[in-house]
Amino acid sequence: MDRDGDGQLEGAEIGGSAVLVTLPTRSKTRRGGFQILTPHAIASVRGTIYAVDVTTAKTAVFVARGRVAVARRNTPAVFVTLGPGEGVDVGEDQAPLDVRRWPQERVRSLLERFGR
Repeated sequence: MDRDGDGQLEGAEIGGSAVLVTLPTRSKTRRGGFQILTPHAIASVRGTIYAVDVTTAKTAVFVARGRVAVARRNTPAVFVTLGPGEGVDVGEDQAPLDVRRWPQERVRSLLERFGR
């Protein structure tokens, strides 16, 4: 998304796929950084490498490097911050977001989709 038409992307919206985002630490994005919007979540980056995997039931966000803020799309003011090796699953329920260190097998399975 280029909301202000200046030629710099502020985010992307995905509905049923996966995306791997790599941005420099001092990205020139504005207003809270680069965002990925899904039907379930908003993931905002602060100079990092992270993956967002979207299915009909949930959005999974995993951070390989840096920090990412994740919130439910309908309550963006309530968020968790993920660090390296951490992930969160955001479903349609309103349960608290549970940040966990992902097991290597889950990380490997996700990152292999991107040739990593």
